[in-house]
Amino acid sequence: MRRTVILLVLFFALTLLSCGDDGGVPRGSGFVEATEVTVSAEVTGRLQDLYVDEGDRVVSESPLALIDTTAYALRLAEAKAQRYAAETKQAAARLQIEKAELDSSLAERDYARISRLVEKGSANRQQYDQAETRYRQALVAIELARSSLKAAEADVARVEANMNIIEEQLADCSPGAPLGGTIVTTYTDPGELAISGKALVRIAALDTVWVKIYLPPGDLTGIKLGDRALVDPEDGRTQPIEGRVSWISPEAEFTPKNVQTKEARADLVYAVKVTVPNPEEVLKIGMPVMVRIP
Repeated sequence: MRRTVILLVLFFALTLLSCGDDGGVPRGSGFVEATEVTVSAEVTGRLQDLYVDEGDRVVSESPLALIDTTAYALRLAEAKAQRYAAETKQAAARLQIEKAELDSSLAERDYARISRLVEKGSANRQQYDQAETRYRQALVAIELARSSLKAAEADVARVEANMNIIEEQLADCSPGAPLGGTIVTTYTDPGELAISGKALVRIAALDTVWVKIYLPPGDLTGIKLGDRALVDPEDGRTQPIEGRVSWISPEAEFTPKNVQTKEARADLVYAVKVTVPNPEEVLKIGMPVMVRIP
């Protein structure tokens, strides 16, 4: 008798579960994810100020922090002085070219005049050789002046490149937000040494989040990109939020360990990404949710 009662209870329980089924609608569980960016220091220096705190909302390119600029400002002043010196040498080289070309013109005319006199017998060989030597020296002087100008121009270009680097480093002393979002973590405080590559803050774009679920091949037949999906935190307070299927994996994979039971991990499934508008930031990163694709 007792066994009969137990069987009847199980029968009615299964009947209720089957009645509560929504007709084999594809569904899966996952965790809320969002685009996250860690902003790191690109220069080394003392952190003078951190303009944001955890929970603050920022817009793209808004300033996040200020790293001491003293050392870079001094280096920039030094580079500007070097540029002035290089430009002075450049100007001097141009004047030297003008002088060498003028000397060459005079030496060429004198050389031509002596050559004619030698032909007439009015000048000797020594005068001719001296005039020729002066002319050839003038030509060499032009080439030397031109080489000096090229060297001066190279110095100007090198100093200006160095200035550009220092100016970029000065700009890097005021890192900005690469995207709009919420500050989820701060890693340093004013007064600490910010080393190049050291994380300063982490920003998450929570206005749009996504959930990745894994479905068996049979559930993919009726799913396509852009399909409506319902994301439910199942916390008893939040109503399901509507999203859209934004990506379907073209390749099957084994079920991730953190999604299914040990027995189901050997099953082949397809990853499906559902993107969800989240302007009120109801959905948080890492929140477990259930996704249905009706």
